[in-house]
Amino acid sequence: IAERFDNLDFQHDIGEIELNISGCINACGHHHVGSIGVLGDDKDGSEWYQVSTGGAQGNQAAIGKIIGPSFSALQMPEVIDRLLQVYVRERFEDERFVDTAQRLGVAPFKEHVYATPIKADALVGEDHYA
Repeated sequence: IAERFDNLDFQHDIGEIELNISGCINACGHHHVGSIGVLGDDKDGSEWYQVSTGGAQGNQAAIGKIIGPSFSALQMPEVIDRLLQVYVRERFEDERFVDTAQRLGVAPFKEHVYATPIKADALVGEDHYA
């Protein structure tokens, strides 16, 4: 994920996003309150990840909503990319990811992420935000 989104200008344009990752159900990474939350899961010896959107900390605390079935580790950069595509398309000016996710609910994120199958090396290097 870090390699896929290492462009500092892109990060600045996207703005504040709390991507919280927990490697297991112990939730040390507080995935449940990340604007994008990722929970690791072991399925028959393979790494899989459950994704949620809309979590928040502080005075506006909220538990993120799970978007659907889990993804493999290799699919995760594309999953995050598709979530960001929805955000960029639907956000209001100066609106943070968490605010967009809470305003829209999980449906548009789920629809876009699962619209077409995700290959492990999908769309590496393509710019969907230009």
